[in-house]
Amino acid sequence: MTDNSSFNQEESDKYKAAFKQLSNTNTIPLLISELAAFMLIAQLQLAFRHPNNIGGSRDVVRESIQPIVDYFTGDAREILERGFHSEFDIDTTPQPDPAWDYYETWQLLHTIKNKIDAALKVISSEERASYASDEKLKNILEPALDRLENVIDNHLNI
Repeated sequence: MTDNSSFNQEESDKYKAAFKQLSNTNTIPLLISELAAFMLIAQLQLAFRHPNNIGGSRDVVRESIQPIVDYFTGDAREILERGFHSEFDIDTTPQPDPAWDYYETWQLLHTIKNKIDAALKVISSEERASYASDEKLKNILEPALDRLENVIDNHLNI
């Protein structure tokens, strides 16, 4: 294995040659336990959430794992299906103590941050700027701006 800091044209050509050797029609028999398959899907779902993971390989992996997801039934299947949908994400951001002086301000800023994150997600899914995408961004960000101005004007004692 070579140091990736020296990734150059020679290394790039090596990767391209390796990919050309791979077949999309030959299959590999994979024998793993149900638990390992479940965990494999869960790990891939984490990779799917990365904002820069938008290329064609993501789609190939998603299609390739569907038969494994289809294998499961009942609660296990439902849990796996939820892993593909952000509305089932659990917010693991530490919550401040409600008695904290900045509790309400923290909540408001966190709501604003979620709007900014949503705007960044829109941007990462668009290859080119357009009127429609700008309109979508404006609709997301304007309420966030109003809320930020409210925090600055009404929640900070300066």
